[in-house]
Amino acid sequence: MQILDVDVAIIGAGSAGLAAYRAALEHTRSVVLIEGGEYGTTCARVGCMPSKLVIAAADVAHEIDGAARFGIRVPEYEVDGSAVMDRVRSERDRFAGGVVRDTEALPEEQRLRGHARFTGPTSLLVDNRVEVKARAVIIAAGSSPHIPPPFEGIRDRILTNDDVFELERLPSTLA
Repeated sequence: MQILDVDVAIIGAGSAGLAAYRAALEHTRSVVLIEGGEYGTTCARVGCMPSKLVIAAADVAHEIDGAARFGIRVPEYEVDGSAVMDRVRSERDRFAGGVVRDTEALPEEQRLRGHARFTGPTSLLVDNRVEVKARAVIIAAGSSPHIPPPFEGIRDRILTNDDVFELERLPSTLA
């Protein structure tokens, strides 16, 4: 088993993890950034950034609907749900792509792929293959959707933030 001995181990390579990484570098070069999922922040991939793009499209449609009260006549318009979602995915990929490139540009010896679990107050085991011994551990693991047990039976009808931005077409309603 590989053993890494570092000053700072950071679990999570999203926005908070990268900020912690930069802050740790101000004090030591002995830093490892551990990521068990995809590089790219939750915010950029499945969070606030793509959500705001969908909301912006809805705001534009809402403004067109209300244009007549300003004396502006819009005889007809159509919301192309596929085009809306194509733009959301394209912009989302651009946002997340920048973070992925920045993360992959970090020194390879300071990046570790895998899921970490604590084996002691400042020791970690990453995918049962790397033991990380650190003076300090920062947890910046981000978030993931949770479906409460009473809803598990209808999971196939529930969309989470991990699912919704992969829709080919914008639904007419969504809660």
